[in-house]
Amino acid sequence: MIPAPADNVLSPAQTLVDGRIPQRYSVARRYSLLIMFCCAQFLDAFNNSALFSAIPALTVALNMDESQATWIISAFQLTFASFLLISGRISDVYNPKVAFVAGVSMLGAISIGAGFVNDDITFIVLRALMGIGTLFGPRF
Repeated sequence: MIPAPADNVLSPAQTLVDGRIPQRYSVARRYSLLIMFCCAQFLDAFNNSALFSAIPALTVALNMDESQATWIISAFQLTFASFLLISGRISDVYNPKVAFVAGVSMLGAISIGAGFVNDDITFIVLRALMGIGTLFGPRF
C-alpha cells in the first residue's frame, strides 16, 4: 500500500524559491506582469529595428564615415555579448525586480539622451551603454 503524501512534500513540478514554496499570483497580477514584460520586449525590438532605418540619416546628420556607422550596431552587440553572463548572475544574486526596473529605466534614459546628441563618438558610446541596459531590462 502506498502511503498518502504529506502536506509539505513538493511535487516534481514545484521547486523551492529561497527555501519556501513559490507563491501563486492572482490572475490580474499575472496578466499585468505579462503586459509589462511584453511592453518591455516591444521597447527592445522597436529600439533595434528603428535604428536600421535611421542609420543613413544618422551618418549624414553626424558626419560619420562608413566605419563609424558600423560601430553604431557593433557597439551595442559587443557590450550586450560581454555583459550577458554578468547580468544573469546579478539578477540571480540580487532582487530580479530591481534589476528589471533599473534596466528598463537605464534603457529609457539613455535612449532619450541619444536623441539629443550631436557628436558621433558620444552617440556610439550611448549606443554601447544601451546594450548593457537591454540585458537587465527587456531581455530579462
